[in-house]
Amino acid sequence: MRVTAGGLKLFFDVEGSGLDVRGDVMADRPVLVLLHGGPGADHTFFRPEFSAITDAAQVVYLDQRGSGRSDRGDPGNWTWERWADDVADFCAVLGIAAPVLVGSSSGGLVAMRCATRHRSLVAGLILDSTLGAPFDFEESIEVFRRRGGIVAADAARRYLGGDTSPDAAQAWQEHGLPMYATGTDGDLAARRARALINDDVQQHFRQGRCGPAGISEHAALITCPTLILAGRDDPVVPAAASRRLAALLTSTSARTEVLDQVGHGVFRQAPERAFGLVRAFLHQK
Repeated sequence: MRVTAGGLKLFFDVEGSGLDVRGDVMADRPVLVLLHGGPGADHTFFRPEFSAITDAAQVVYLDQRGSGRSDRGDPGNWTWERWADDVADFCAVLGIAAPVLVGSSSGGLVAMRCATRHRSLVAGLILDSTLGAPFDFEESIEVFRRRGGIVAADAARRYLGGDTSPDAAQAWQEHGLPMYATGTDGDLAARRARALINDDVQQHFRQGRCGPAGISEHAALITCPTLILAGRDDPVVPAAASRRLAALLTSTSARTEVLDQVGHGVFRQAPERAFGLVRAFLHQK
């Protein structure tokens, strides 16, 4: 389905009922709005795992501006702020009053920016392997080295350091990108094959044109309950960065859970453990 929000058409899909039968009343279920990473990927990276939580919440999959099946729009609007405002506009059009935003990787930064810019809207944040904390480049390279040896570390240093040459891109594809996953995410290649990925958005991000990829300046504005999920083997957002992120959220109690044998993308690689934590979070919120 597509709906006009923020001046262009955004693709979304819905799984699970928004109402629950409880005796003689129909009770509202929590609504999870899922914000994919990339930036420039699409909502399919959340599937099929999130079907498992539809007995407790309604799941709304959203392709962000410029990504997946949504309109691309003006590249000048591929920014954290515009993506965050799109979420608020999208919720207003659909009548979603108090969503829990679930952001993965760069989608977590979009979720947090939405929570700072639209504080009365967001009921909670669930952040998976998310950007936002001060980035320590060498910390990330060290995880690549631990996971994939010097070849993976060198590929990551070149690509993440801004090398745009074909050789750097090829080395990244062969030696760096596979380190996102652990043995429990063996279908990462299949996920990427079926996703509609806009590489132009990724390049826009790598050139620093999405805006600062940090939340430090705005973190104190986040007051909603927050759950942070991290993988101990994540080379992109190391577990230490997720702990630094939690420390920035001084206006709310942010709970951080670091999962063993998990890389970048907790919901993909440890769905049972992750959804157990989500259920507890929704129950307590």
